[in-house]
Amino acid sequence: MRKLIGTIVLVAGVGTLGYIGMTQHAARIQTAIGDDALAIAAAAPLGVQTAVSGRDLVVTGLVTDATEHAVLQAAFEGIDGLRSLDINGVETLPMADPFQMQISRDADGSLSAVGVLPSDAARTALNNAAFDDVPLASGMPDAAWVDALQAGLIALGQLGDGQITLTNRTLTLEGAARVPADFDEMLLAIEALPAGYTFENQVTVMDDGEPLRLSMTLMDGAVDATGKFPADMQPDEVTEGFDIREQFDVTQSVFLAADPDWPDVARVGMEALAGLIEADLVVEEGALRIAGVGSPAGIAQAQSLMDGLPDTYSVSTELGVWGADFELILEMSWDGDSADAGGTYPLDFMPRSPAGAVVADTGRVLFLPDDTGEFTTNANAGVAALELMDAGTLRATQTSITLTGEAASPGVSAALDEVLAGAAAGTEIARDVIGLDDGSPAAWSLDYDVERGAHIDGRLPNGLDASIVGQALGVNQLTGTPGTALEDDEVGTSLESFEILSGYLREVETLSFSSDSSGSTLDLVLSPGVNVDLVATELAENLPHDVSFSLRVMDPPPEDGTVRMNTLSDAEEVFTNGLWLPTVEFAADATECDAQTLNVFERGQIGFLSASARFDATSASTVNGLAAVALACVDAGLTLEVGGHTDATGSVLANQVLSANRASSVRTALIERGVPAGAITAVGYGQSEPIEDNETAEGRAANRRTDIKWFAAGAEDNQ
Repeated sequence: MRKLIGTIVLVAGVGTLGYIGMTQHAARIQTAIGDDALAIAAAAPLGVQTAVSGRDLVVTGLVTDATEHAVLQAAFEGIDGLRSLDINGVETLPMADPFQMQISRDADGSLSAVGVLPSDAARTALNNAAFDDVPLASGMPDAAWVDALQAGLIALGQLGDGQITLTNRTLTLEGAARVPADFDEMLLAIEALPAGYTFENQVTVMDDGEPLRLSMTLMDGAVDATGKFPADMQPDEVTEGFDIREQFDVTQSVFLAADPDWPDVARVGMEALAGLIEADLVVEEGALRIAGVGSPAGIAQAQSLMDGLPDTYSVSTELGVWGADFELILEMSWDGDSADAGGTYPLDFMPRSPAGAVVADTGRVLFLPDDTGEFTTNANAGVAALELMDAGTLRATQTSITLTGEAASPGVSAALDEVLAGAAAGTEIARDVIGLDDGSPAAWSLDYDVERGAHIDGRLPNGLDASIVGQALGVNQLTGTPGTALEDDEVGTSLESFEILSGYLREVETLSFSSDSSGSTLDLVLSPGVNVDLVATELAENLPHDVSFSLRVMDPPPEDGTVRMNTLSDAEEVFTNGLWLPTVEFAADATECDAQTLNVFERGQIGFLSASARFDATSASTVNGLAAVALACVDAGLTLEVGGHTDATGSVLANQVLSANRASSVRTALIERGVPAGAITAVGYGQSEPIEDNETAEGRAANRRTDIKWFAAGAEDNQ
């Protein structure tokens, strides 16, 4: 604007001087007015046009704003000799706020523009048809605005497609640069942005700019991969046919391959790689390298594929047969029932199975045969040795056999020597085989305590175990983990002895039994009240002759009131009046007392010596149990009858007397255990009330019995 005013003043002054010196001829006046008008018009920023007719002047065109319009009008009015001025044809540009231009670039490089320009001079400077139809407007923030727009256009030219927007003094650039180098060139162009202008960068980079490269490593059937493949390959082409490891860092370019052969070369390389076992593949611009190992067929396929690649590619191959440098190894573990095998085997080798057992084999078979046969010989000898062992491991190679594990006895060592003598000549043999048994005979012991149960220790004969012993003795609790004398299977008379002792165990406080090659010894401590002489006599008659025994009654006895838990009966007992009586808890009436009495007799009967009223050796615990029930029932006001019964053998009179005497013996025993005498009656029924047929031995045994009947106070027999 200042330039416009100064220029107009200068032109007006010159025009005045010219006019004073001129003649008064009208033609010369018109010429002078025209020259002055043209000079003033030329100084207008947007350009105006003038037309002179005589001394009349008509002006048309554009000015930036009202101020410029007023200055221009004043300049024209100051022309000397001017008679009239028509400036109505000069238009003022519309105000643009914000003053903005938006330019878009398509992928083909063509531009389109939307917005406003400050002048035709700016349109000319931009020199692109995209601006031909852009309207002019006022409001340009400063004269540097056009320079800022030109800097943005240069930056936009570095993008494949994008858009710049210059709003007042802020330039925004959007779009995508193909590669980082284009992005850097874009930033370099932005450095020309005039001072006072700001830049908003919204440009992304489409590709990292790195050349195409595919590097893949095949190992154990899976691949690691890094690199970059072109847009004319699909991602699944890189992964198809492979198991992918975690380290798989392959990206796809947004661009097609510059070399049209690159995708096919990469595909051929991956096909060759897939046919190998362990290999590396690298595909670059103009080059392919593949190195690794595989089967003969895989190598032949890979070489054939490489031969078909374009001549423009440098192809490097380094392929060998897999396993050529491997050591032949068989490793096997054996638990006596099954085997696990692994290692690296020659062609056509399969590990033998120990003792015909199932072998879980994870070994790898190589593509080369066992030319010398040494490996196969050693492997077979090693497996034959392994099957002689209870458990162990084998490692066999062409030059060595190593065995570790356990064998049944030292005698296996000789058998191992014989088998391993069949190894290949010069084979180094190492073995660390522990004998599970030292070959000595069985020697073991069993200790029983009524409160703690039974414990077994030592080395049992082969074929005998703790559970069999416990079952024979009839104990509920048997602890201990005895070993086994594997070469001694002589059980002897121990089980027979325990089966005999089981009938006396309810009368026993402690039992100690030991057995070895010299025989067996037995020591018994009997419960108070047990007839030690009877037990001794019966054991002497019934125990095997190789069992020496001793027995005695518990001495000293515990104090009255002592409480213990009997592990055999699983019942609490209290030492009362010199005897162990079980603790019983129940609501005593005639029915419940019958039930409790039946429970006692189910655990054991009251037996007598033949043709005698004396208790046999195993009746004490039953009498004690009956006394405990009787004490509770009598305390509740009940009375009881002890009935004696016989079978039909012998005379009726003799049986009647015997049954009465036996009933009386039971009554006496109950009284000795604290049951009031007045609450007990004893009746002998002889053979008059059989419950089974006296024609059979079993029937007669059932008929020889003791019955207990309960009566409520003042009541009759409740049966």
